[in-house]
Amino acid sequence: MLPFPVFAHVAPTSVSAAVAAIASPGARVVAGGTDLLPSMKHRLFEPTLLVSTRRIAGLRDVGRADDGGMWLGSGLTLREVSRLPEVKAEYPGLVAACRSVATPTIQAMATLGGNVLLDTRCMYYNQPQGWREALGGCLKKDGSVCHVAPRGRGCYATCSADTVPTLVLLGAEVELVSTRAVRRVPVAELYREDGIAPIRMEPDELLTRVWLPRSAGATVHRKLRPRQAIDYAQLLVAAGGQKGAYTVVLGAVTSSPVRVSGADAEAVAEAAWRAVQPLATQLSAATWRKKMVRVETRRAVEALGS
Repeated sequence: MLPFPVFAHVAPTSVSAAVAAIASPGARVVAGGTDLLPSMKHRLFEPTLLVSTRRIAGLRDVGRADDGGMWLGSGLTLREVSRLPEVKAEYPGLVAACRSVATPTIQAMATLGGNVLLDTRCMYYNQPQGWREALGGCLKKDGSVCHVAPRGRGCYATCSADTVPTLVLLGAEVELVSTRAVRRVPVAELYREDGIAPIRMEPDELLTRVWLPRSAGATVHRKLRPRQAIDYAQLLVAAGGQKGAYTVVLGAVTSSPVRVSGADAEAVAEAAWRAVQPLATQLSAATWRKKMVRVETRRAVEALGS
């Protein structure tokens, strides 16, 4: 059993109290904790203060927007999101993405906001401290070399959050609150191609809402993984559109989502294949994952017409 590092814990009951707490040096937000807590045991993160959002009732609210869309509180669990009647009716791709995460038990704990802010993953990074130390660490943690691409220029850990490709496809936005301001940022602009610091968000900001625009039609979510439960994605595909104009957003292949488009399934599949080059961030061969980009993209687009 791996022990936790030493930390203090607070559970504020309001957003204002939470953002005041996370402004403290060494503080980190914990919601469901399904990814953060194991990562702390692996010493990937060693916060001195955990600020829990579980007691902030407003973070689990749901509302309608003036444009016909809706907003979801960031503290809603993935299971709660997938069971909302309006989400099931208007955003089927998001429902499928929530239901593809790990297991039903994890879905009942993990939050929508936590999934949006999921740390990038790599087989050399997401390991216990002793395992990493045996290799001299990695560029993302405790080392100076990226074992995936030793001659590369950065860290290539991948953005593997199940809901992100669908949220990007939908044109969703997130609401970020700090002691200074409240701002809304398109989910597509929240990520950057940097495995070490992949999210454009200040350390003292709290994600409070996810805004979904008015539904523009059917969406499809596909997830490639070794098993049909537990495992993180080897490839994520979100597809939308209609005949003559399809859009696909890919995840789990680079440090940020990748968007491509085309007139039909074959055109989009070819565009996706050209746009990404998976690297050896997982046990499965990067060459096989590259081939599956074309296959899974084609399947996602074809499913829109079924």
